[in-house]
Amino acid sequence: WPCASLLAASSCPSSSLGLYQTMLSLLSLALGLSLLTTSRPPAPRAAARLAASSAPSFSLPSPIETLKRLSSAEARELQRELLELAFEQDPQVVVRRSLDLARAVRVVGSETVQGLSSAAAAPEPPVILRRMCEELGATYVKLGQFIASSPTLFPPEYVQEFQKCLDATPPMPWSDVKEIVEAELGRPIGQVYASVDETPLAAASIAQVHAARLLSGEDVVLKVQKKGVQGSLKADLDLLYANARVLQLLGVVTAELSDVVATLRSAILEEIDFVLEAQRTEQFAEFLARSPELDGVVTVPKVYRAASASRLLTLERLYGVPLIDLESVRKYQPQPELALIVALNTWVSSVLTNEWFHADVHAGNLLVLTDGRVAFIDFGIVGAIPAATAEGMLDFVRSFPAGDMAGVGRALEKMGFTKELSEEQSAAFAKDIGEVIASIDSMTADIATTASAGAAASAIDETQLNRAVAAVARVAEGYGIRFPREFALLIKQVLYFDRYTSLLAPGLDVLNDERLSMNRPPPPGDGGVSSVEGGSVAVEVLPPEDDAE
Repeated sequence: WPCASLLAASSCPSSSLGLYQTMLSLLSLALGLSLLTTSRPPAPRAAARLAASSAPSFSLPSPIETLKRLSSAEARELQRELLELAFEQDPQVVVRRSLDLARAVRVVGSETVQGLSSAAAAPEPPVILRRMCEELGATYVKLGQFIASSPTLFPPEYVQEFQKCLDATPPMPWSDVKEIVEAELGRPIGQVYASVDETPLAAASIAQVHAARLLSGEDVVLKVQKKGVQGSLKADLDLLYANARVLQLLGVVTAELSDVVATLRSAILEEIDFVLEAQRTEQFAEFLARSPELDGVVTVPKVYRAASASRLLTLERLYGVPLIDLESVRKYQPQPELALIVALNTWVSSVLTNEWFHADVHAGNLLVLTDGRVAFIDFGIVGAIPAATAEGMLDFVRSFPAGDMAGVGRALEKMGFTKELSEEQSAAFAKDIGEVIASIDSMTADIATTASAGAAASAIDETQLNRAVAAVARVAEGYGIRFPREFALLIKQVLYFDRYTSLLAPGLDVLNDERLSMNRPPPPGDGGVSSVEGGSVAVEVLPPEDDAE
């Protein structure tokens, strides 16, 4: 292992970066080996099939093998790659993060030692890693949230534990906010905004939101990235990726860990790219504009480009209530199920006909506005699926209402990365999936019975959602099907809507109601989705009825 640290450190232009690299290597090794050596509990009927594949093995190479690997052409190529990453880092950020890491190790180490010496049970690896993430700040809070939202990539005990990663953090002081806003605008704040509320509407680990008014009179919100977040995130993610690549080179882990870290790195860096978020918001508005039936029914906030930059996003302020706040929704839409149908049809349409879909439709990102329209906000997390996966999704929503579990099995095969199963395997797969879906139905029934409890029933249980996704993925894995993260994102949004239905319209037959576009038969001769531009999927969004009251 010291050889791995030396390889990484030799690529660093400063001793402080080398120190940070070596210290972070220990955390990466602990994370990687903990994840790889954790067995996933098998699905009931797939236990035998999972036994041979659910617990990946690892081995530490011998010193001679390590030296051979470190002197290989692959090692030289990796060293060049790490050198490029190292030169992109800000030395001041690296020194600060080194101190942060030393403090986090001391704090969590003390907690672990106290736990070991007490009569209570010793802390489990998932708990220790979660605490490390919380102590290390924004990057690792986002890493924890990534783990919590990726049940197809990580063991269930880690997914469950990282649900506890809190994104709520103390807000930046107004002096820092003003400094960042003026630096991004390149001029005094008073030359753009008539007023800005110094107290934020919300604050998270990466950014905070302030209400404001432009000089031209429009009410807006400012999404301001927190000070130092961009540099810290890039340094942390680049170093996590570097460690994963070194572990892969040494043969300690397979390429799977590097792939997971690369996906994590890409997803988080996209989430802090406010220019990209502005582009996505505008592109979703264009998607809505291409559908005349959405005019006046669904909206997204307008982006004010002249008042936006890489760390600042100025958006139209939309006044409304979260989709799950039933009593408040009724004030603006007497039939809440119509708002739900509009939201669901719009989202399904984006999955099938847009370049990407909104992949974070939790209640805070779906609003019913005071004029009755539905609004989608916050496009920091999106997903994209290939045509075959979209076809599989269509097959799924057509087979499931009819109780065709064999069709459901074939649809899930099409959505995964595997060759076709035999007829016997497909039948067994369908039976196992049927058991999982029955358990999901039971979850829905439990929520429906408490829907009348009002606000108490409005919380969407992330743990339940992730367990449901993981259950489907575990059954599929037993048949050699490995789903990409996009599958988890896709299915999780479907489960969100399932919960919204239980809360807002428990009597709605989601799988058979023809007002839902996914339940309508395809047009004659329709072979499915061929591409974003050329797909022939008919999607209709029903506007709220004028005489709803």
